[in-house]
Amino acid sequence: MSRQVSKYLFGIDLDGTLLNPLGEVADRTKQAIHAVLKDGHRVAFATGRNFIEARPVFESVAHHDLAVLVSGAVVCDTRTGDWLKHSPMNATLAGELCETIEATGHAAVAFQDRSVAGFDYMISQGREVHPSLRVWFTMAGLLTVYRPDMGKQDHSKTIRISTVTEVEVAKQIRSAVEKRFVGRAYLHGILVPHDGVEILEMFDPNVNKWEGLKYVADAHGIATQNIICVGDDSNDLPMLRAATLSLAMGNARAEVKQAAKHVIGTNADDGLAVFLEQWLSGTTRFG
Repeated sequence: MSRQVSKYLFGIDLDGTLLNPLGEVADRTKQAIHAVLKDGHRVAFATGRNFIEARPVFESVAHHDLAVLVSGAVVCDTRTGDWLKHSPMNATLAGELCETIEATGHAAVAFQDRSVAGFDYMISQGREVHPSLRVWFTMAGLLTVYRPDMGKQDHSKTIRISTVTEVEVAKQIRSAVEKRFVGRAYLHGILVPHDGVEILEMFDPNVNKWEGLKYVADAHGIATQNIICVGDDSNDLPMLRAATLSLAMGNARAEVKQAAKHVIGTNADDGLAVFLEQWLSGTTRFG
């Protein structure tokens, strides 16, 4: 790839990639992002977070453009918070996924469009909600409601179904979901090491970060082959597999490293910043 010929779009994950282990954006990383922008390229953050959850990061970096949110289900203008594109779930599928999760004794969590639903998350009433999830909702200022029998609720505004639990329990739930919904739902897990939990997220089959990044690239007039992706977790797999140049962080899960074209430094060692600096200077061994 010759960056002097065309402009590029960098699709960059947040947690575990842009953010260091303390959940912060290092000054070196901020400077590298702005150097990429100054060189005329585009940066689209691609995250599993929604806008409210991701906004502090956007403000910290002082970069506002189009972003891929909710693991590809939403494309948002981060300057205004407006959704430019979103992919609601099939309501029947969402209800059935909730039933399957609740049958394990754990809470199903349905993400909504606050502007039409009036709240961010609908959560199973009377099922186990992991304490880390309650802390996150409070810290992020998210609006939640609790409902019984989530499979029978109105899911016409549901964007994503998820649940949060210990890693070993998550394996059991994943197995139950994959067995019942082969080909009908896209499922991935996101590790949260400091809480010792895994977030299982479920969408319609056509939803992923790569589809969101293609929308952003088209909006900016950038060729699909000029999308460069960097990530560390399972929800990054579709974009890392599809991109012409893809990088896994040194702290990434094993399957993510295998899927990416190259592996760079960890988020504790400014791995993203080092890559961007070298790419701009033309001193990388790739791209």
